[in-house]
Amino acid sequence: MASPFSPASSLSPAASSSSTSGQPLVEKPPVPPVNILPSPTSQIYSFVQPTLLLTLFAFRFDALTANPARELLNSLPWVLLLQLSYVMVCLPPVGTVPSPSSSKVTDTGSPVPGDGERKSAPRSPSSPSVALRPGKPGYRRKQQTGKNVWAGIWAKLMPAFLSLALLSLLATPVLAILLVLFGAPLTTQNAETMLCAAHMAVLSATALIYVHGVDGAAWKEVWGFALPADTVWGGALGTGLGAWFGAIPIPLDWDRPWQAFPITILVGAYIGYAVGTLVSRSPFLYGKRIRFAPEDNEIAEKKKN
Repeated sequence: MASPFSPASSLSPAASSSSTSGQPLVEKPPVPPVNILPSPTSQIYSFVQPTLLLTLFAFRFDALTANPARELLNSLPWVLLLQLSYVMVCLPPVGTVPSPSSSKVTDTGSPVPGDGERKSAPRSPSSPSVALRPGKPGYRRKQQTGKNVWAGIWAKLMPAFLSLALLSLLATPVLAILLVLFGAPLTTQNAETMLCAAHMAVLSATALIYVHGVDGAAWKEVWGFALPADTVWGGALGTGLGAWFGAIPIPLDWDRPWQAFPITILVGAYIGYAVGTLVSRSPFLYGKRIRFAPEDNEIAEKKKN
């Protein structure tokens, strides 16, 4: 039986040129896995942040059991603050990760440079800080100024604002509808349903929006469960699976106060997020994709045999 995971480097064929023109086939590569930023602060905080989330949730669990709606509303800003600090410190913002809509691969497997890419100019052997361009005099590199620093900060703030907008306008309502479809009360406990959806949206969608923005090709892979395993996709998938498994104790006749909706769902979502964020970075899963069908080459080999 074939493994359900496949390497992220395998390319899915996408027809793009007519056979009459004689041009080589052009394929769009899949979305690459997202890496944690290499700075020591990012690496350390990527492990600290899931621990802080679980600690906050465990510390406020008694209050959540006593009054779920009030506690979910009070803790939501803190969870959102932890998530925004995590994505801004640890993850590359949208536009810095290659996407299928901005890059192409030829039939030989070599990437086609985009319009914004520049080839490295030859440098003068006598002055390593001077770059020479054909037909233009040499110029010296500009040192990093305050304007460049603010541009870097703004490049992180804009995706964060985009995440806030889409979390409230799209992610939370969609997850609330999914909760109702999976058995949440329709006419009662509406506040608990919306707040549970808001917490799940913050956990699962903040990093996805911050890294991928509104790129259509990336979100097709999100809804098709085709993204490669990384800390972003692992956290989102872990949140959904954890919430699904967390709903199991609700209908059981144990007569416990913590069985009330949506407490166990949130317990599963938070644990699933923390586990998925960390486990998906392991060498055994990183960069692998879930496969629901065999590859084309496997089908061809079976037909030959």
